[in-house]
Amino acid sequence: GFVVDGGRVVTSAHVVAGIASPVATTGIGEMATRVVGFDPVADLAVLEPVDDRALPAPIELGEAVAGSVGAILVHDDAGPRAVPVGIHRQIRATGADVYGRPANGRDALVLAASVETGHSGAAVVDGDGRVVGVTFSRVRGGRPVAYAVQSGALRSLLERTLVAPEEAGPCIDGR
Repeated sequence: GFVVDGGRVVTSAHVVAGIASPVATTGIGEMATRVVGFDPVADLAVLEPVDDRALPAPIELGEAVAGSVGAILVHDDAGPRAVPVGIHRQIRATGADVYGRPANGRDALVLAASVETGHSGAAVVDGDGRVVGVTFSRVRGGRPVAYAVQSGALRSLLERTLVAPEEAGPCIDGR
């Protein structure tokens, strides 16, 4: 995940589904959070720290431009790093939500990037360092193609959480 204005952390909904009190790991240690925004269709979640612990600097939101380049900001076994990305095109991804239920779809980005398991919820940033998407999936089989939710869906969720916080949904497998 990553930090946005207001001291909140954004990630993918499927990462925190069924978790009442997610623990976020930052460069300065672990931090208890609570889910205040959860959208199973867009596959987005917003977390709020439960204490006043310092967070990394927030990342400003931007708009994706097809044909541009940027990076996916990941933190995995190799540590924090930027994975190069090409923003191939904007699409309307239709199909099911994170639970497999029929959904109206989400505005997504098709990315030319090598995304690995564990990169869900990472920020896709443009050349100016603004978040233009949040990673949620990849093509399996060796092709460097990934997908991200567009920043507009994130803006909508962030606005909703200011009015009425939303808890995490149930576990993905239904338990």
